[in-house]
Amino acid sequence: SSAEHTLKGEERLLNASRNLYDCVYMFVSSTNIAFRMLNQFLGTDLAIITVRENLSIKENLQLLMSALKEMQEKVEAKDQDIKQKVGLPLYSSIVLPSTSTNEKIQLIKDLYGKYKGVIDNISGPVSAALLKNGNLPDILDAAIRDLTSNPVLSLRVGDLLMTNEEIAKVLSDACPTSSQSQPLITTAFSLTNFMRVAFKGQPPSKTVELAASTLEDAVKILKPACTFGGQCVLRGQGPSIFRGHSAPPPALCDISAMTSGHCVGPPGTS
Repeated sequence: SSAEHTLKGEERLLNASRNLYDCVYMFVSSTNIAFRMLNQFLGTDLAIITVRENLSIKENLQLLMSALKEMQEKVEAKDQDIKQKVGLPLYSSIVLPSTSTNEKIQLIKDLYGKYKGVIDNISGPVSAALLKNGNLPDILDAAIRDLTSNPVLSLRVGDLLMTNEEIAKVLSDACPTSSQSQPLITTAFSLTNFMRVAFKGQPPSKTVELAASTLEDAVKILKPACTFGGQCVLRGQGPSIFRGHSAPPPALCDISAMTSGHCVGPPGTS
C-alpha cells in the first residue's frame, strides 16, 4: 500500500541519515586518535577537532581537511628523517600495506634493537611514517570532490539525527508548493528546507524516496573514505603496542571497532 511504501522510505531515510552522521563522527574520531598519538609521541601541538553540528557537512569536512593538511606537513618531515636513518629497504617493509601487522610489530622490535639511541622514541617516527603514507588529506579531498554535486553536503550535521515523528513533520512541512526545484544557495540547510528546496514539486512519497537515495549515495562515497582513514590510524597506532602493552591500548580497540563497520557517534568519540 501507499502507506507501507512511505514507511519503508522513511526507514531508509532514517538509516541513511544516521549512517551519514556516523561517517562524519567516525572520520573526526579517528583523526583525533591520530592527533593525540602524535602529540604524545612526537610532541606536536595538533588541536583536537570537534564536530560542529550547527554547521553543514561540507563545512565540517573542510575544517577536517585543514587539520589533516597540518598533520600531513608534520608527519612528512618526520617521515623523511626515519627514511634516512633506517634505509629504504627497511622503511619500505614497515609502510607497505602488504606487510601483516605481526610482521610490522616484529620489524619495529628489530628496528628498536638495531637503532636504539639513534631514534629516541621509535613509536612516534614509525607512526608518522605510516600516517604519511596513508595520505589522508587526499583521500578526504577526493571524497569531497565526488560529493560536489550532491546537495546533501549542505545539510547541517545536527539535523541528520531524526526520529520517525520528526521525519513525518519534515514531510508535512516540506509539502510542495511549486513544480520547479531550486538550487541550494545557503551554506547550511535544515532537513526540512533541504527536502523542500531539493525536491520541490514531488509528492511526499516520492520526496522521501529521493531524499533517502540522495543520502545513501553520499554514504557510499564518504564511508569508504572514513573507513580507510580509520584503518590508516589503526596502522599508525601499531607501534604503540610495542611500548610495554600486554594488550592493545584502548584507543586501538576503539578504532578497530570503528573500522570493522561499527561507527560510534558522540558523546565521547570526538
